Amino acid sequence: MEAKFVKMEAILLKVFVLSTLVETNIALFPKVCLPSEIFASKECCPVPEGYEDKCGGPDRGYCNDIVVNIVDSTDGFTGDFDRFQWPTTFFNRSCKCLGNFDGPDCSDCKFGWSGKNCTNQTTRIRRNILKMTVEEVEQFKLYLIKAKNTISDYMVPTTLYRNMDDDTQPMFTEISVYDLYTWYHYYVSRDNIRGTSKANTSIHDVTADFAHGGPGFPTWHRYFMLLWERALQKVSNNEEFALPYWDWAGELNCTICTDTYFGKSTDSLHNFTVTGTFANWPAICYDFENLTQHGELCSNTRPSLNTPRIQRNPGGNESPELQVLPSKEAVYYALSLTDYDVIPTNYVPVYNNWTHSPCSFRNVLEGFGDSENQTGLPRVHQLHNQVHIYLNGTMSDVPIAPNDPIFILHHSNVDRIFEKWLRRHNVTADQFPDTSTPLGHNRYSYMVPFFPERTHSDFFKNADHFGYDYDDIDEFGLPLDPVEREREITAVSQMKKCTLSNNDPGNTDKIIWFISGLFFAAIAVLVIVSINCVRRRRRRNYHRFTRDDEITDISM
Repeated sequence: MEAKFVKMEAILLKVFVLSTLVETNIALFPKVCLPSEIFASKECCPVPEGYEDKCGGPDRGYCNDIVVNIVDSTDGFTGDFDRFQWPTTFFNRSCKCLGNFDGPDCSDCKFGWSGKNCTNQTTRIRRNILKMTVEEVEQFKLYLIKAKNTISDYMVPTTLYRNMDDDTQPMFTEISVYDLYTWYHYYVSRDNIRGTSKANTSIHDVTADFAHGGPGFPTWHRYFMLLWERALQKVSNNEEFALPYWDWAGELNCTICTDTYFGKSTDSLHNFTVTGTFANWPAICYDFENLTQHGELCSNTRPSLNTPRIQRNPGGNESPELQVLPSKEAVYYALSLTDYDVIPTNYVPVYNNWTHSPCSFRNVLEGFGDSENQTGLPRVHQLHNQVHIYLNGTMSDVPIAPNDPIFILHHSNVDRIFEKWLRRHNVTADQFPDTSTPLGHNRYSYMVPFFPERTHSDFFKNADHFGYDYDDIDEFGLPLDPVEREREITAVSQMKKCTLSNNDPGNTDKIIWFISGLFFAAIAVLVIVSINCVRRRRRRNYHRFTRDDEITDISM
């Protein structure tokens, strides 16, 4: 390892010098941690401006060892390990901030606090975009445009850690404030990168999603949206800004898919681009699958005229169930569930069948549990997932979905439902699984790729801990509107009770085996008929074959 850092010294110095010539001054990690001697030490504890001590000293914070609470197994994985035991591949010491201070060097305030000494408590209200004025909507869109055209204070890596000693390519590149968050989402949910050879392919390599398909889905996205909200506050110089949400439940169509909001779809040879403000909105990392196959990390973060634009075709999916948005009853069913997440029966990490979590609020909210039929049985196209696929375009491609600004509105609403459930059931951190979870989804796992490190348990709390609220719910998570309040209370009370005995994934497996049996029986019949035809045609004696021999004979 020491030899590797010696070899990296010249490259890191070049990055340091070049980065001083551009507007950006921070990388995926703070720029001050990039000079070779600091990077080699694996310590990122900057001295904030105006202070003499690392992390601000006794009144603000101190430099501390990063202790990885959960060591995820890497058995079966090949290729890159950048996201495993995050962030210790890069750094194993960081700032531990005190009181209400926060950030890589403890110069920021925690969410919900402001002022020079972070002593002013604040609460921002997230509102339904359909109830905002035209002027307010336009202001929000202008903030997004400014974020898209403003160089971020962060840079992103152009290569994996294992290749950072190759001086033939740059290690970091500029990115806009808006695109940084698309890149974060791509990085956390991308397939594991093996290299140029496909010989090392394993099931593990395509299931390493650190933000979806497990208990960490709501908490990872809660922190993600808070960071995005803060970024827009800074780029707009508006500390009071709060993300709006789109309450899609029960809508007959995409009401925000108009030029007043986020653009209509226009079909040009089945290339469903959008009109209005976001007509020429570039989509970065659009070729992530091809890059993965070639062992490369997405680095096309500087949109050009050749960069594809976002696409959207609401309700245009071939499947009827994906031509509509989720019903209100589906949301009510999710809210009726009392367990946050339940370890699936016979859970096997290699297959990541945590999406079979029975009677689970998280699984139903994410869309892997049947909410429309109120059974909780495994599905893949409901609630959160259903909205993504309903929009039928950029939003349907999980890693790069944030390219479409509707992502913000959708996930603000998903967080709103999460908040309603947290308040309704008054849960504690003990509800969050701490064993046998998918990679990066344990209660105490550090969330990829955020720095300084934060765990899922840090964000398994009510929104008031982070200084925001929603405009239509009370302290118990119930609607403020009396009509909707009565409707929700009545509906939730009448929901079918989800029980493990009825919804055990084992029962689903039996059904799958039964259907599979019928399928193979049908194949067997076809094989026998085919053999008889061959026998009659060739006038030869009947021979008994094994099933494999039959298939081989037919293929010939």
